[in-house]
Amino acid sequence: MRNRTVKFLILFLVSTSVHALSESEFVQSLLVNNIFFEKEQINLTIKQIEMDGDKSSYADWDWTVGGELGRISKHKNKEDYTSSTDYAKSTTQDVRKISTDITKKFFSNGSELKISYDKSLPIKDEEMHDKNGYQKDKNTTEYLDDASISWTLPLLKNKGGVLDQKTYDLAVLDYEDERLVLAEAKEDFIEGKLTIFLDWISYHAQIDIVKNRLKASKDILKTIQVQNANKTSVLTMRRSINKSQRLLLDLESKLKAEQRSLNAVLTSVDLDSNPLKINWDARVDLIQDLHQYCKESIRDIKRIEIEQLKNKRSVKTYQNSTLADFDFTISATQDDNKGNYSTYSKSSEVEYEAKLEFSYPLTGDTSNDVYLSKYRLKGRQLELKYQDKFDDILSDAQKLTTELKQGVKQLALYQQQIDESKGGNTELNEFLTGNGNIRFVINEQDEQQSLLLEQVGAAINYHKNRIEYNSLMDRLLINVI
Repeated sequence: MRNRTVKFLILFLVSTSVHALSESEFVQSLLVNNIFFEKEQINLTIKQIEMDGDKSSYADWDWTVGGELGRISKHKNKEDYTSSTDYAKSTTQDVRKISTDITKKFFSNGSELKISYDKSLPIKDEEMHDKNGYQKDKNTTEYLDDASISWTLPLLKNKGGVLDQKTYDLAVLDYEDERLVLAEAKEDFIEGKLTIFLDWISYHAQIDIVKNRLKASKDILKTIQVQNANKTSVLTMRRSINKSQRLLLDLESKLKAEQRSLNAVLTSVDLDSNPLKINWDARVDLIQDLHQYCKESIRDIKRIEIEQLKNKRSVKTYQNSTLADFDFTISATQDDNKGNYSTYSKSSEVEYEAKLEFSYPLTGDTSNDVYLSKYRLKGRQLELKYQDKFDDILSDAQKLTTELKQGVKQLALYQQQIDESKGGNTELNEFLTGNGNIRFVINEQDEQQSLLLEQVGAAINYHKNRIEYNSLMDRLLINVI
C-alpha cells in the first residue's frame, strides 16, 4: 500500500494540477509571508540583546574620565592674647585636574584589574603677614601625578566569578530557552494551519465524490425517463438526487469556510488558481526507540533541563555566598609631587603591595540560607516535573504510534473493498432489464459513495495523526520542508 496511489483520488481530485500547492510549499509560504514568525523572532532578538548586555556589563573594559576646573580663595587671620595680629594669610588657587580609571573583570577566574591615573596642576598665589613682616610665595609649577594598578583574585567567595557572573549565566540559559520557545511556537502555528489545510483537502475530495455521484444519478434519471419507467421510480430517483445536492451544498459551505481561513494566512496565494494537494501515499517514519529519542530531542524536555540548570546555578551562587571573603591582591602605585613653597622641590614615591584579605560574618546570613533551602527544594520539584512531562510525551507518542499503524491497515482494507467493488452497478443492470427496483440502485450508489467518503475520512485522519506525531516529536518543520 505504501507505494500505491489511492486510485479514487486520481479519478476525483482536480487539485493535482501542475499549479497545485503541496504541503511543503504551503508551509514555506507561511514561513516566508506570515507576520507571526517575525513577531516571535523579535522575542529571541531581545533575549540576545539582554545576554550580550549582561556579558558586556561584566567583562568589557570600563573606562571613565573625569576633570575639574575651579578657583579657590582663602583668607585666614590669627590674633594673639594681646589682640594684635599674629599673622594673616590670603591664598588664591586655580585648580586644574584630570583623572581616569579603567577596570576589567575576567570570565576565566573572576579576577578584577584596576588601573587609575590622577593629575593636578594648580597655580597658587599666597600672601602672609606675621610679626616678622610681609611674606610672599608664588608657585606656578606645582603638580601631582598619581598612577596605580591592582589585580584582585577571589579565592573563596566569588571564586571563578560565581557570584558576579550569575546574571550572565542565567541570561545564556534564558536565550537558549527562548530559542526553544520560538521553535515550539513555529511548529504549533504550522500544525494548526496544516489542520486547516487537511480539512480543505478533505472537503474538496468529498465534493468531487458527491459530484461524481450526482452525475451518475442524473444519467440514470435520464435513462429511466427515456425508457418510460414508472413515476414512482422517477420520483424516488429525483429524491435521491435532491439528497445528494443538499449534501453537496453543505460540503461546499464548509469548504468556503476553510478557504476563508486559509486566505487569511496565505495572502499572496490564490487558492482558485493554486489549489492545495497532498501526497496521499505519504507515511510517517515511526521512531523505534521513543524513550531515548524523547530524552535527546524533545523541546519540552530540554526546557525543563534548562530550568534545572538555572536552578543549579542559583544553588551554586547561594552556596558560594556562605563562604568567607578571601582575596589575593597585588598592586603598584607611583606618586610624583611638585612641592608647594619651592620651585625646585619635588618628590617621587613608588609602592608595591601583595596582600591576602579575609572576612567572615560569624552571625551568618539568614536571607542567603533561606534562598539556598528554597532552590534546593525546587531542584526536587523540577525532577518530578521532568518525569511527569516525560511520561506524558512518551504516552502520547505510543498512543499515536498505535493509531498510525492501525490507520495504515484501515486504509489497506478500504482500498481492498474499493478494488472488489469495481465493475459494480449490478442493481442498475438488473433494473434496466426490468428485473430490479430503483431503490436497490440507489442503495448501491449510497454504499459506493459512503465507502469513498469513509476512505477520505480515514486518509485525512491518518495524515492529521501523522502531523500531530511529527509535531509531538518536534520534527514537523523538518519533515514538511
